[in-house]
Amino acid sequence: MAQATSIPLTRAEKYRAECVRWMTDFKPNLFVTFAINRWVSMDEAQRTFEEFHQRLDRKLLGRSYFDRPGDRTVYIAAIEKPDTNIHIHALFRMTTEQAARFEDVAHGLWTKLIAAGNLDIQPVRHTEGAARYVTKALRPETSDRLLTPPHMETTTKIAA
Repeated sequence: MAQATSIPLTRAEKYRAECVRWMTDFKPNLFVTFAINRWVSMDEAQRTFEEFHQRLDRKLLGRSYFDRPGDRTVYIAAIEKPDTNIHIHALFRMTTEQAARFEDVAHGLWTKLIAAGNLDIQPVRHTEGAARYVTKALRPETSDRLLTPPHMETTTKIAA
């Protein structure tokens, strides 16, 4: 009887598996795809996404949102296809009340920033599956595409 031998994971597979574990442990409740529908640089996509996040928290929490980091929404996001069809997949974690208001305010905020843009907003039903989708194009050499908000403390270190 032949013994099954496991094939060692490549560096890229280990990196992705660690990202999936981190995102699963994050326990997100919304999965959002931010389509830009025009060419922008990765830097511009990131700046626009971060501006969206600030505007979102201001809508949800009021003008003092910046002074309330514990109440703010948090996300783990990844920029995908920067050379052809740049878009961002994001896993958000927020309160039930914030999630209920998200869809009402998010579309308007995004289209004010990206006129041709659109959103696909889904509740997270299977966390690991959502994390696998977000990480499908992530590799150690593309780790600069992984985004978290500046106010979110990240204690997990993922070696690129």
